[in-house]
Amino acid sequence: MPLLRYVTADVFTSAPFTGNQLAVVFGADALPTETLLAITREFNYSETVFVFPPNDPAHTRRVRIFTPEGELPFAGHPTVGTAHVLVALGEVPVSGDEVLVVLEEGVGPVPVRVRLEHGRPVHAQLTTAMLPEERHESPSLEQLAEVLSLSPADFVGGRHMPCAVSCGIPWFLVPLASVDAVRRARIRMEPWEQHLAGQWGSWPFVFAMTNGVSDASAPAHVQGVDIAARAFLPGAAVPEDPATGSANACLAGYLAARTPRDGILRWEVAQGVEMGRASRLSLEVAKQAGVIEAVRVGGATVLITEGTMQVP
Repeated sequence: MPLLRYVTADVFTSAPFTGNQLAVVFGADALPTETLLAITREFNYSETVFVFPPNDPAHTRRVRIFTPEGELPFAGHPTVGTAHVLVALGEVPVSGDEVLVVLEEGVGPVPVRVRLEHGRPVHAQLTTAMLPEERHESPSLEQLAEVLSLSPADFVGGRHMPCAVSCGIPWFLVPLASVDAVRRARIRMEPWEQHLAGQWGSWPFVFAMTNGVSDASAPAHVQGVDIAARAFLPGAAVPEDPATGSANACLAGYLAARTPRDGILRWEVAQGVEMGRASRLSLEVAKQAGVIEAVRVGGATVLITEGTMQVP
C-alpha cells in the first residue's frame, strides 16, 4: 500500500483552530484522479492539495486542488497554505526574510511571496494568475433579497450593484449596506436554484464595509478591519467557507475598479466569524492609469497536524 505523508493547516489566521482548514498531501504521484478525490472526501475539508514535482523546473511545485465535489483550477487558501507548508517543512531553500514560491495550477503559474521571521514563515501573499473579469447579468435586488433572506434595503445598489467576478473561479459579489446584514444573511435553496444556480458565478460572496465599526455589538474580529464578508456555496459539501482567497481576490478587483485612485490599494477583510472560524485576509491591488495590473491576497497560516495515510 502506498504511504502518503500529509500536513494539515489553518489558513488565513495566526491562531490554531480558526481560519480555513487545509490538507496538503505528498507522494500521490502515481494515484489516479478518483483516488485523489476519495482522499479529499476523507479529509472533508473545503479543499485538499496534492503536491507534485513541477513541469517547469523554474517553478517550485505543481499542485492539484480538490474540493469534495471535484478539482479546481485555482483556489486562494490552498495556494497560500501550501506555500507556507512547503517553506515550513524545509521543502524550499530560503535565505533572508523572503522567498518566492511558484505553484503550477490549472490557471497557470501562481507566484506566492512568503515572508519569514527568524527563519520561520509568518505570512504568504499570492498574486492571481488572472486579472478580474466582471459580468453584469444579475437577478433583481428583490430576487437576491429572497435568496439571502434579506430585504432590498440591505443592498448598497448604485455603482455597487451585485455582479459576477472571476480571477480564476467566478463568484457572485453582493455588496451589503451593513455588517449586520452580513451577519443576518442566510441562503434559501429554492430561490437560489431559481435565480442563481447554473449561472457564471452562482456562489454568493456577501460583504459590507465596516467604516471603522467599533460598537460593542459588532463581533470582536470585525473590529479594526475594513470589510466583513461571508462566502456561501449552496449545494456543496461545505455550504459556507470560512476564508476564501479566490472570492477575496474578486472582491479586491471589484473594489479597485470602483476606486478613483491609482497606486497600491489595500483592504483588510474579516471572514468566517459567524462560523466560529474567524479569519483575516489582506487584499492588495496595483492600479496604474485606471488599469488594474495585479491582484494579491495574503495572510498567515498555522500548522496543525502531520501524519501518514495508507492508500489501498
